[in-house]
Amino acid sequence: MKVVIIIGIVLLVLVSVWYAKKTGINSEFHNKQKALAVSNILDKPLDFGYKMVWIAVKTNQKKRLAEIIKLKKTKQANWKSGIETAYEDGIYITPQIGEWTLITGNGLVNKRDDKENMAAVETLLNYLSTEFGEAHFFGTNRVVEYHSWMKSKNGKMERIYSYLGESMENIKVFGEPTKAEEGLKLFNSLSEDAKNEAYFEREDLTYADEMLVMEIAEKWSVNPTKLSTRTDIKKELGLVGK
Repeated sequence: MKVVIIIGIVLLVLVSVWYAKKTGINSEFHNKQKALAVSNILDKPLDFGYKMVWIAVKTNQKKRLAEIIKLKKTKQANWKSGIETAYEDGIYITPQIGEWTLITGNGLVNKRDDKENMAAVETLLNYLSTEFGEAHFFGTNRVVEYHSWMKSKNGKMERIYSYLGESMENIKVFGEPTKAEEGLKLFNSLSEDAKNEAYFEREDLTYADEMLVMEIAEKWSVNPTKLSTRTDIKKELGLVGK
């Protein structure tokens, strides 16, 4: 009799453990699904930009943009769910902002300080500007002091400035400074001057930060930290995907 009771207890424990694991997995799955859920109820524009990368394109052809960047599992989404998705590992193509549409999301660039990945961004920008006339890339992350901006027109890269403050080096600097950068003596570890140690002690140099990225973005196309104050944003849904 005792043996039967012991076997029964063991079986009960095993079933309980199995059930706990099963429901735990299901709970995790449903939580993940809930986190990735998107809403198509129109809402007001939301500001974003910090600790983020984005591309500004002079067009409102969201479906075509999704095709070009090979966005998968696309869904219509409002601002709230779109920006939330972007800050995870997804991508959000925003409603039209003036003449521009933004493609944003941490899924756009795998490693921001990697030259190979940044070269892929250059190729994409040139492709976008070939089709739509103009495309810009911006990125910023205060944790590693990564700050970057790129401009491409009619299929040709005009300007690149990409800086990683954590190691005090530039990933790439290309082209002449634009009007938006006028008066700035941007730090350039790739310059001839930087071969002299005295260069790093100069007090007249400008070191890029997240605020400067937003200023450049505003002068070139769209400052995403000021979307909630704009009156020229189309009342429509954007697209999310991966």
